[in-house]
Amino acid sequence: MLDFVDIAVVAGMMFLRIGVPLLVILAIGYGLKRLDRRWEAEARAHQAEVVEMPAEQPAAPAQQPTVPARRPAKQPQPQPLPFVPPAALNKEPQRPAMYAQAGLSAAGKHCWDEKGCGEGNKATCAAPTHPDQPCWQARFNAEGHIPEECVHCDIFQRYPSM
Repeated sequence: MLDFVDIAVVAGMMFLRIGVPLLVILAIGYGLKRLDRRWEAEARAHQAEVVEMPAEQPAAPAQQPTVPARRPAKQPQPQPLPFVPPAALNKEPQRPAMYAQAGLSAAGKHCWDEKGCGEGNKATCAAPTHPDQPCWQARFNAEGHIPEECVHCDIFQRYPSM
């Protein structure tokens, strides 16, 4: 059977587990709220110092003419952008001539023709399957690195670096 001491110990442990963290959170919240109120009061006091209210000025005598308010200068209207038909937006930009011949040697031959690769080599090489890319770029995409033979090749040497 449970006696008073056992119940008090369980209640005390529950208070330590739940009550103490709750009290700590409430104390932190109260402290932050007081700090916020103090900062707001300081800000209002500082604002009152900076923005001094001008003293009331006596009304101008009736015999002085009033000057009309000056109108602001008219701002120039921005020119509208020219209309570009949607079909013109989808066109590929024109590439320079040196990029149009990607992967061709100075003689106008592809890499595999320049090196005289046989059909067996062409089947395993990535360059013939992507003739729109430079041969070294196709091999880089397929193998993950540029082979040593490509670094010394005429096509790789004359292709502009990007």
